[in-house]
Amino acid sequence: MGRCLVAFALVGAAACNARLGDPNQHVLSADGGGGDGTPTTMPDAELPLGAWGTPTAIPGADDATNSEDDPTLSSNGLELYYAVVVPMANKNLYKMSRASRTDAFGTPVIQSAFNTASTNESPRLSYDDLTIYFGQNGDIFMSTRATTSSPWGTISVVPGVSTAVYEKWMSVCGDNSHFIVSRLNGTNGQDLYEGTLGTGAGTLITTVSSTSNETSTFVSKDCLTLYFASNRGAVGTQIYFSTRAAIGGTWGTPTLAPAPFDTGTDNEDAGYTPDNRLFVFASTRAGNGTKDLFLSTR
Repeated sequence: MGRCLVAFALVGAAACNARLGDPNQHVLSADGGGGDGTPTTMPDAELPLGAWGTPTAIPGADDATNSEDDPTLSSNGLELYYAVVVPMANKNLYKMSRASRTDAFGTPVIQSAFNTASTNESPRLSYDDLTIYFGQNGDIFMSTRATTSSPWGTISVVPGVSTAVYEKWMSVCGDNSHFIVSRLNGTNGQDLYEGTLGTGAGTLITTVSSTSNETSTFVSKDCLTLYFASNRGAVGTQIYFSTRAAIGGTWGTPTLAPAPFDTGTDNEDAGYTPDNRLFVFASTRAGNGTKDLFLSTR
């Protein structure tokens, strides 16, 4: 079908009949089509999706005094990790949880096991939700857990990826070994690099990086669609996406994410669940002078 068409399906365009490319199975009904109560499944590639809904602020992550930033959703959409910027204080990581997607997220809980007396930012979960990566004072750290209900373990720096310059926003995909990270690149500001864990710091993605800042890295589960934020345009920081045909292939020319993700002067930190039903991002679109977290569904 072509990667560009899949990408437009992710952002709600009508082309391609808005069909998914993820091969994961999806439950369609509980009656099995024959009334015997057996769930019917079909590949997500066969599921038509509608347009993304109007983004709404996430209660508890829409404080008018502090800025909420750097959101990441668990694969099932029940955990939300993010950073909070308190004026004249450190940037720290928080978590909100809920029992189902129809429930509101609960009270924010500070993640003391991750936070230090420095900048703590840009969390990103692996697709099995058992590893979390985040930035701490310019390096990439990680923590693991045995199950999604287990506590997080001791944090440690990600060897090879963390270098002498500033890194943030590392996202993994595929078998959780492929990564893309935002790294300071001299006078260019933050640029995007990609590689495989355990094989070094990665290489510059020349087709995506620019003389402006590229941050807020998010990579789809199949490693073929990349979202990031950049201030390369005329109106503040905005969300962009790029696609490629295969892992290791060349990333295409970035495209500005269309409505409803292009409203306002600052939109960033995009990410979505593997079923492409929940899209989270940070934005100043509420007009209260701070960044808040927003969720769009379909």
